[in-house]
Amino acid sequence: MNTPTTSVPDTGSTQPAESAQKVVRVLVVDDEVGMRALSCAIIKSLGFQAIAVTTGEEAIETYRSHLQSQEPIAAVIMDLALPGGMSGLETTDHLRQMDSSAAVIASSGYLQQNARAAALERGFAGILPKPYTPERLTAELRWVVTRR
Repeated sequence: MNTPTTSVPDTGSTQPAESAQKVVRVLVVDDEVGMRALSCAIIKSLGFQAIAVTTGEEAIETYRSHLQSQEPIAAVIMDLALPGGMSGLETTDHLRQMDSSAAVIASSGYLQQNARAAALERGFAGILPKPYTPERLTAELRWVVTRR
């Protein structure tokens, strides 16, 4: 009778802390349903946790919530062309005010493949021109996550 009572608290207190450290969370900020779905499917296939939002405001609230709950987001895929409200650049600036080490990958249909240097100068951790392939997203995400 004491054994089950003793083993349940031990398991409950150890496993969540261990598994929380191993989870790689990726926040996808994109107003296009198809791009969010594609990105999330690829992220999940890598064994990462995908979190999707449609606006800059939602991105800021989600990022803040994860910081406060000690479940940090490892990378953010940020669509720079968010309609209405806060732009991707403004959202990125807010995220960096909250967390100077926020790893944000710039994503847009208006980026050129050779724009990596300019994006890195601006403080982005990576660049993901749209439309992108699953292989391109995988490579960029792995590059950014392993640099942290």
